[in-house]
Amino acid sequence: MKIIYDPKADAINITFRSGKVRKSIELAEEMILDVDAQSRPLHLEILGAKEKLGKQSAESMTFANLSLREA
Repeated sequence: MKIIYDPKADAINITFRSGKVRKSIELAEEMILDVDAQSRPLHLEILGAKEKLGKQSAESMTFANLSLREA
């Protein structure tokens, strides 16, 4: 899993796995989930992160790229 916060766009992008995107699903306003042909999640994009997560939470994300082990 890879998490990237872009402060200029105020967006969080989470990559769960690599693969070819079959379709994008709008889960909520400014929250897009990309899935593959088997409907497995590939990417999640959250726009307006400060509004959704709280300004302090979003601003404390000083990492540019955080890699986590898959469970």
